[in-house]
Amino acid sequence: MNTISRARLVSTTAFAALGFTIAASGQARAQQAEETTTLEAVVVTGTKRPQDDASLPVATTILGPENVKPSSLDPIGDVARQTPGTNFLDFGRFGESYMTMRGLSTLGSAMNSLDSVIGLSVDGVPTTLSAIGAPFLDVEQVEVLRGPQGTTFGRNAFAGAINVVSKPADGTQETILSTEIGTNGHAFIEGTTGGWLVDDVLAGRATLRLQKFDGDIPNPITGKDEGGAKLGAARGTLRFTPDDSFTIDLTGGFSKDTRHNSAFLLMESPDFPMSGADTTPINRQQIAHGSIKVTKEFEPFILTSTTSYQDIKLHNTGDFTDAFIFSSITGLPPSFFNDPNTQKVSYDDHERIFNQEVRLNSHEDAPVQWVVGANYFKSDFTTHRLQDVGSFSPTLNGTFDNEINSQTIAAFADAAVPLNDRFTLSGGLRLAHDKQTLDANYVSNGFPGTVPAFAQSNEFSDTYLTGRMALSYEWNDRAMSYASIARGYSSGGFEKTTAYAGFGLPSTPFLPATSWTYEIGTKAELNDAIRVSGAVFYNDVKDGQLTGFDPVTLLPFMTNQAFESYGVEANVIATIADGLDLTVGGALINSRLVDVIPQSLLAGALEGNEVPQVPGFSANVGLNYRTDADVLGLAGEFLASASYQYVGTRYSDIQNNAKMDAYHIVNAEIGWEKDNLKVYAFGRNLLDEHPLSYAFAFQPGTTAAYVGRGRVVGLGATIKW
Repeated sequence: MNTISRARLVSTTAFAALGFTIAASGQARAQQAEETTTLEAVVVTGTKRPQDDASLPVATTILGPENVKPSSLDPIGDVARQTPGTNFLDFGRFGESYMTMRGLSTLGSAMNSLDSVIGLSVDGVPTTLSAIGAPFLDVEQVEVLRGPQGTTFGRNAFAGAINVVSKPADGTQETILSTEIGTNGHAFIEGTTGGWLVDDVLAGRATLRLQKFDGDIPNPITGKDEGGAKLGAARGTLRFTPDDSFTIDLTGGFSKDTRHNSAFLLMESPDFPMSGADTTPINRQQIAHGSIKVTKEFEPFILTSTTSYQDIKLHNTGDFTDAFIFSSITGLPPSFFNDPNTQKVSYDDHERIFNQEVRLNSHEDAPVQWVVGANYFKSDFTTHRLQDVGSFSPTLNGTFDNEINSQTIAAFADAAVPLNDRFTLSGGLRLAHDKQTLDANYVSNGFPGTVPAFAQSNEFSDTYLTGRMALSYEWNDRAMSYASIARGYSSGGFEKTTAYAGFGLPSTPFLPATSWTYEIGTKAELNDAIRVSGAVFYNDVKDGQLTGFDPVTLLPFMTNQAFESYGVEANVIATIADGLDLTVGGALINSRLVDVIPQSLLAGALEGNEVPQVPGFSANVGLNYRTDADVLGLAGEFLASASYQYVGTRYSDIQNNAKMDAYHIVNAEIGWEKDNLKVYAFGRNLLDEHPLSYAFAFQPGTTAAYVGRGRVVGLGATIKW
């Protein structure tokens, strides 16, 4: 089946499912005498003032632990594929992956750890691209807010924001043990325990996870499989509540994730995916973090102070001259490129992040809901890069020791004011000041044309205002519509590689990107069991941050380029029969470069080219079913679930040279549950499609690709007491 046919199939499936839910809605209304299931209300906390999702004038996707499995090695990828219009670009190397949303992207590769269009946070604590891909521990829900969220999330959230909400230490007494085994060495075990340490005063909760995967990409040169992973992670939290108005939450955690992800694979190989690296790649992410959140309720408002610190260490080592790729380019035999001691790149990055936020909130029953606050963010990022790729590129040779220090001071306010029984006006502003400094040192390894050494220092600062305004209208107590306009901002600064240092050229700061986003949306409950939402949007971006790699000259290029995107997205969540739940989501997006500047033209970009890494169409469908097991004379219940995720065709570069095929992810699970015991069989990525994340053509017939994990099937069990 070709890509177009598959796209039509998934769109037909999605719209058929939507039609089925509407039909089911009509049937449910006709059968008013029968008992109906009511969908639970969803509260969103990512806006810094808890709100009912049904009345929030923002396009959202809320995912629970059943959507992002604890045993997933790619949790952020799972979130992206279940969020309309969102794509995760996985380079396989920690610190270099990023996301796109609604046609908004960094236009190439991330300039530094802060160069993201999506704000990432855990329990409201912001983090950076250094921590993307980190494990999700003890998750209650994942909140995805689409559209600029700079008012409460701050810098670099001009496409949207993702907030991972952890389960609190609220005194709930439970202990959970989960384990899985599967193909290709998949093994997972996790334990969670929580409860009161001192009744009604001090509660605790802790999670410990161990996990491994042996890999599934063969390498005939080393004789080992690539794509393996080994993960250890822990999280603990304490909650102190001396009285009903005062709460202190103390949280800490640690994770160490070591992987062996393939960097370059020859897409035209008859055995694709197969690696030709002469050493096994090593990718490591180590994160230690801690936070203290203090909440005090006063009569007129609620005071919240959050202090956090993160220490993130990354290591990546790999062979950037895959033997099969460079044999195809040069005509030389693959063995010519097999030298484990040369042509390697090794990165060691270290980022320390401090964040302090103080805010005042209205009480939940106040007629006007509001929040005001101040925030201080500091990132100290250092990188040591030892690059020895031989005769292929001067920018991939030498030793680089760079330090980028970033600070942001901001004040923000956001409120929702009812104008009458139907209309509500909401909006907010954030005033911020960024300062970033670069101190960099380069030492040549003797590559021809490079200077022996080069040192540089530079500074960039900017003061800016972001904001959002929305007018919403309640048609009745089950439906609302809204129109909004928002100003987005992505910080300027310095690219972390100082790519031109070998030529004795200093790195000049790249400009901030700004955007205007216009959106119209609707959220409604068709009855007690069906919830639908949809939105249309338009993004106008100036000075989008552009970086890329010219495969002809093997040189990077960097500039700023305008682009725009527009599209439509929709979600359906429904209980369509007793025990049967359905989720459907999808997005159609058109994105293109506009007002192409001479620097972009020299890099191969043309007016109207599509924005890279933006699928024109993406969709997801999920079914969950639960029924009594007494039909077979057994106690308990049978459980079954299946999901289908589609990511459409997209280009990997601004030149629109390499168009990547669509891919499909099919997951399924069947199990039995009684009381506190659950056992199940699972299959993930049943079609065994290695998700294609990035590709670029060195020349016709020679394309380098980055791919993800293939099929895993196995057994699992969970016991609670």
